Amino acid sequence: MKNPWKPLTIIAVIFFGLAQIADAQETQCAFDDNEDLRQQAEQKVVLLERLSGQTEPTRRVLESGDTDAAMLLRAARDSASMARQSLEAGCIAHAAELATTGLEQASIAFRLVRNQDVGREREYKVLHRQTAGLMEILESRATDELGISEDDFAGIKRQRDRAEILAIDGKYDEASALLEPVADRLQRRLIAIFDQQTIYYERDFDGPEDEYAYTVEQFNGYLLLLQQIASERQPPFSSRQNYEKAMQDAASLNKEARQLAATKDWQSSLAAMHEALKKCETALRLTGVTY
Repeated sequence: MKNPWKPLTIIAVIFFGLAQIADAQETQCAFDDNEDLRQQAEQKVVLLERLSGQTEPTRRVLESGDTDAAMLLRAARDSASMARQSLEAGCIAHAAELATTGLEQASIAFRLVRNQDVGREREYKVLHRQTAGLMEILESRATDELGISEDDFAGIKRQRDRAEILAIDGKYDEASALLEPVADRLQRRLIAIFDQQTIYYERDFDGPEDEYAYTVEQFNGYLLLLQQIASERQPPFSSRQNYEKAMQDAASLNKEARQLAATKDWQSSLAAMHEALKKCETALRLTGVTY
């Protein structure tokens, strides 16, 4: 996810705060005994000290690895320190300015990490939906087609469950790292299942009607798989037009096959479905998936 705060903006905020600190150090301010102004400045300084102290947001900044956020947090803490010194010296206006600057610095630091977490959560959720969809498709297939043992499939489910627990704890990077190999394995297995060249001729049929029903099942499986892939990637720009045409042709051939099947012209409907499957396979290859 792209950072909504430009690096130059962050640097400008930091250096503005440092300039304010330098001004506070060098300026000989007049003592201000206005109690209302002092209380307002005190509230700002206390708030900054609290926010930039040992809090959950600061912990997230320090653990995020985001150098810009960490630099802003350090600047906010410097601002808090100098604001407290200015307040105790009676430089109320300077204390208030420094506290305001520090609050801005802390706010941006927290926002940087929060935006980073939102992006990681979004990436995890996309991967989780993809994995769940692929598992659902696989579970709908006949056991002898899966090519994954019951123990392996149970292991995949356990890995998914561990990823969900990590996500609940906000550890989206670790959760995604667990799901990525699972999604890849499931996707490759489904591609192999729906590849007519590898499984189609391995099955005996009771007749053309049974064979037609099987090709319809294959076609629907291809569509589900293509939908899953489309949710995470688009075909390369150079292939997009051919991909769309392949999908349109597949849909037209499927419609034609259904019309022919309604008249019990099984041979013609089978021929149309075979062509529809080839179009699906073409579309799959145009997404850039290799197997």
